[in-house]
Amino acid sequence: MMDDIFEEEINRRRIFKDTLILSPHYVPEELPHREMEIRDITRSVAPALRNEKPSNTFIYGKTGTGKTCVVRYVIRKLEEFANNPEKNPHGIIVKTVYMNCKVRDTKYKVLLKILEDKKLNHPDLKNTPLSDRPQKSLKGMDPGDLYDRLYNVVNSNEINLMLVLDEIDMVKKGFDDLMYILTRINDELEYGNVSILGLTNDMKTLRRMDPRSRSTLCQEERVFKPYNAVQLKTILKQRIDNGFQEGVVDTGVVSLIAAFAAQDGDARYALKLLRKAGEITRDVGDEKILKKHVDEAKDAVENDIIAEAISTLPEHQQLVIYSIAALTSRGGMYKRLSGLGGGDLFTGEVYETYEKYCKLLNRKARTIRQFSEYLNELEMLGLITMRMSGKGTRGTTRFIRLGYSPDEIKSILRKSLGLEDLEMKTPS
Repeated sequence: MMDDIFEEEINRRRIFKDTLILSPHYVPEELPHREMEIRDITRSVAPALRNEKPSNTFIYGKTGTGKTCVVRYVIRKLEEFANNPEKNPHGIIVKTVYMNCKVRDTKYKVLLKILEDKKLNHPDLKNTPLSDRPQKSLKGMDPGDLYDRLYNVVNSNEINLMLVLDEIDMVKKGFDDLMYILTRINDELEYGNVSILGLTNDMKTLRRMDPRSRSTLCQEERVFKPYNAVQLKTILKQRIDNGFQEGVVDTGVVSLIAAFAAQDGDARYALKLLRKAGEITRDVGDEKILKKHVDEAKDAVENDIIAEAISTLPEHQQLVIYSIAALTSRGGMYKRLSGLGGGDLFTGEVYETYEKYCKLLNRKARTIRQFSEYLNELEMLGLITMRMSGKGTRGTTRFIRLGYSPDEIKSILRKSLGLEDLEMKTPS
């Protein structure tokens, strides 16, 4: 009977206890195998509790190495300490603002997020950024005015402001100016300070900065190493104990998932795989997670990761990888030249195809230099591989190879790029 659908669902065998605990974004009370990193970040931010400016700190590491989790853990402890009158009898004001720069990817968006954050607009504070804005928005204001509002709220309230900028390398427009503004503000402040905790997968982020901006950072750097299989098993078991019903996940499944994730040392991937395997087990009505459920989950998670990585790229990077996929489907120049492996493409032919797609979509193609940066970023994400040409090839160039199915990539991007109605005009 359709009237009993909720009763039927509730009475089904329960696999999960709490799915929130299985999320990569959940920060547990203990973080296994990151004790040293927690101590290092704690030392970096602790000066704020003495009314001193912490060093700007940049944290590097591949996806899934615990960067975000550790920083959020330390920031949570920092705020708990600062808000405890017994531990902070002098009432030193410490505020933290966290943001993911994959969403706030320009200087302007970052400044808006900082100033609109509720921690800087608390009724107990003076000269809050939104105090004269009934509509609770600063959009449309000049960057100079935004800077003045940040200065006023920090200076008037003697705030030790810590900005956590996750995936900071995603700030493409105005990155150098943003770093310069956020670091040089301390030269003008009479009271309080502003410091940065920057998280990134790309160790080249600072090297690409303008020397003027880089010199103002005076940063410390930390590198998070990938997890090994033993460490991943510990992390998985911790989440399983609180996230799954008893007896649903046995040791063999934990070892299998840890082995898959250990190839890249990626705890985030391990947790996604664990949760997806649980969902598959629940949906088919089985009582325990089996190897077949993990295998099926692996395919699904990898497809989701690829789709997310590609669909969230900036438009011109999407056009570049779409051009690579289109050329790969047609064979590219490797069919016309000897000495190249199947699937290899010349940088030049990819750029020409990219230019043609830009023209089709009425976009202005980026320069060769910017195009080269796009390729480097796509390689960093694991979407393509590149190698330098060897003997026998005219001149020196890079050969490009797509890391995934070209048809899958084209399918993901057709809609977001608006190419569905232009397929008949595909550049040849």
